[in-house]
Amino acid sequence: MTQQQWDLIGYAVWALIIWVTLKQFMQTKREFTGSGLRILLGDWLMLAPLPWIGYCMGTRATFEQFLWTIALGVALAIPYVLTSKFMIKSGRIFFKTSYLFYAILLGLPYIRYLIRDEVFHTHPILTADYRPDIELMLAMYIAALVIYTFIWRSYMYFSYRQLLKQNNAQSEVLPNANSNPIVVQN
Repeated sequence: MTQQQWDLIGYAVWALIIWVTLKQFMQTKREFTGSGLRILLGDWLMLAPLPWIGYCMGTRATFEQFLWTIALGVALAIPYVLTSKFMIKSGRIFFKTSYLFYAILLGLPYIRYLIRDEVFHTHPILTADYRPDIELMLAMYIAALVIYTFIWRSYMYFSYRQLLKQNNAQSEVLPNANSNPIVVQN
């Protein structure tokens, strides 16, 4: 493959990251209702590359690369988990506004772009003498995205379910609880 073809693949991945980021941002502006499965499975598109990731990493990745991918996915999930909270307002559950969350949500893809741009311009990887396994690198990157998204969405799902139970219990005890604004943080 040529450098231009790899750039096109990179742009496609970048477009996917922007789409997922905007989708996650828009989800924080709506009321949360139902069982919470939409929270858990909202990024179902992230499941699509799992067979390819499994093949690439299973056939070509070292155990160390596998561990690094998992560690990076977990590390990327930490800021999202720490800044994702729900609140109850007038008996309805909403995402609690956190400007730090929005900074992380919009900032991490940009930081990733700056790092990638710096690394690839100061250390060209496609030379006549060296052809790295770029497909494996891409699989590891997407695997880290899938891991952090799954961890973050799992945390949000369980937080939502816990708050939903509290809200239902409070509604049963206080029949008029929905008329007063109540803010509860989990």
